[in-house]
Amino acid sequence: MRYLIINADDYGVCIETNKAIEHIFNEGTLSSTTIMTPCSSAEDGIKRAKENPKIKIGLHITTNAEWTDAYGSWKPLAPSEKTSSLTDESGYFFPTVQEFAAQAKAEEVAVELEAQYQYLVTRGIQPIHADSHMGSMYGLNGISFMKETLEFCAKYNLPFRFPKQIENVKVLMRVETLPDPLVQAHEQVIAYANALGVKLIDHLFSCLLDYSVLTSYETVRDEYFRIISQLPEGFNEIFLHPSNEHSPRGKNNPKWPSRVWEYQLLLDDALKLHLEKEGIKLISYADIT
Repeated sequence: MRYLIINADDYGVCIETNKAIEHIFNEGTLSSTTIMTPCSSAEDGIKRAKENPKIKIGLHITTNAEWTDAYGSWKPLAPSEKTSSLTDESGYFFPTVQEFAAQAKAEEVAVELEAQYQYLVTRGIQPIHADSHMGSMYGLNGISFMKETLEFCAKYNLPFRFPKQIENVKVLMRVETLPDPLVQAHEQVIAYANALGVKLIDHLFSCLLDYSVLTSYETVRDEYFRIISQLPEGFNEIFLHPSNEHSPRGKNNPKWPSRVWEYQLLLDDALKLHLEKEGIKLISYADIT
């Protein structure tokens, strides 16, 4: 059987993204969303979820701030004296995952994971799973925080977005061969997750085409339909970043149209029909065994 979770990343990044994701939960095709708790519109996202039981929230672990506009430059939620290695001299997250990984101390990452989780539960939201914004926990650049992440997930019984299949990692990294250290690290992650009882998915997918190629809604739709048609057996996740054209982040942002088209896709009845034709069963993280 081919099972599929469809997740909307970046809930909370701005109000327009929150509106788009809620709209999809109400009228489109979506299994879950993951919220960026350090972002300016996280409170708005939580309010929507508490008022709308259709919205299923996971934690989008956020440790870098790639945007530097008025909606970006996010800070850790844990006290600054406990997270100084995660921030620049101004007290904000570093822009890139590479800068974060080079400076971060593992014990301070663990403190921030706890703070982001408590931010949700103290506001009445119990996350259904966790994942990592821009893969900052994975260690694809050689510095991994998966030990801290898996221990955090085990503590709160949260499934985590990480593919069990090594071939899938190659696809995500767009390489034919992985360096031996990454292969060994992947094996260690799987073994540690099993030891801790943390549930993982089998395969992870998203649209990896260059933005220069994504010139229309049809190109985005066709790529996701291709991915869905080729889904392997087991538990799969496709993650997207839907938003609408009114977001202030979309202004002069050449990458934003693809988010608008992903929003359109998740509202398109053709997606439901394609899933039915392929015999794909849509599930949530609660269904992973």
